[in-house]
Amino acid sequence: MATVPLGRQDHQWELGSYSVLVIDDHELFSTSLVMTLRWHGVKAAQVHTASRDAILAAANDLPMGLAVLDLDLGRDVDGRCLNGCDLVEALRRQGWQVIVVSGSSDPRRIAAAIAAGAIGSVLKSASLNTLLSAILLAATGGEVMSENERRMWLELHRRHLAHVRELSLRLERLSNRERAVLEMLAEGHRATAIADKFVVALTTVRSQIRSVLSKLAVNSQLEAVALLREYRDSV
Repeated sequence: MATVPLGRQDHQWELGSYSVLVIDDHELFSTSLVMTLRWHGVKAAQVHTASRDAILAAANDLPMGLAVLDLDLGRDVDGRCLNGCDLVEALRRQGWQVIVVSGSSDPRRIAAAIAAGAIGSVLKSASLNTLLSAILLAATGGEVMSENERRMWLELHRRHLAHVRELSLRLERLSNRERAVLEMLAEGHRATAIADKFVVALTTVRSQIRSVLSKLAVNSQLEAVALLREYRDSV
C-alpha cells in the first residue's frame, strides 16, 4: 500500500467535502479516530452498533464517502453477533467505499470482506498512522490495495469457499439420524447417552457412529467432530 504524508495542511483543501464513517463497537477507538480525522480536515462521524439495520440507516443518512468498518462488531441489542463482513456489500450498494479493520488476524474473514467489495484492510494491531494513511489515500483517490494483493485475497476466498463446499457435501452424506448422532458427539455425549436419548440399543448407536466415520472419510470420532466444528466456524 502506498502512503500519503500526514501533515495537517497537506491534503486538507481536498478533504473538506469528504465523508468518513467509523463503524466500530469500541468507543475509545472510534472517538479517537474520528477526532484525528477531523483534525486532518475530514468530515468524520461514528455510528453506534446497536443492530445491522441501525448501522445501515445511519450510513444512508450521511453523505457517501468511506466507511471504516470493524469486522468484529460485538453483539447487537438482541444478543446476536454482528459480523462486519455481512455489512460490506450493503454499504457498497449505498455508495460507500469500505476499508475493513480487524483485531483478528484470520485471513479468511479479510478475504471475504475484499470479495464483498472492500477496497482494503488494516489490522488494529497496526499503528494509527498506518490506518490514517490508508484512509487519506482513499480520500484522495489513491489505490489502497494493489491489483496483485486483490487477486491474492480473492484467490484465498475462492479456495475457502471450495473447502466449505467440500465439507458441506461430506456432511450431506449423513442421514438425519446420523447427523443428530454427530451433533450429540460434538456436544460431548457418549454413545450410551445417545442411545438413551433416542431410545435405541447401544449397538445401534455404535453402528451409526461407524457409518458417520465411513461417510465422512475420517478415522475417529474426534476427527468427525473436528470436521463438523470446522464447517460451523466457516459458514
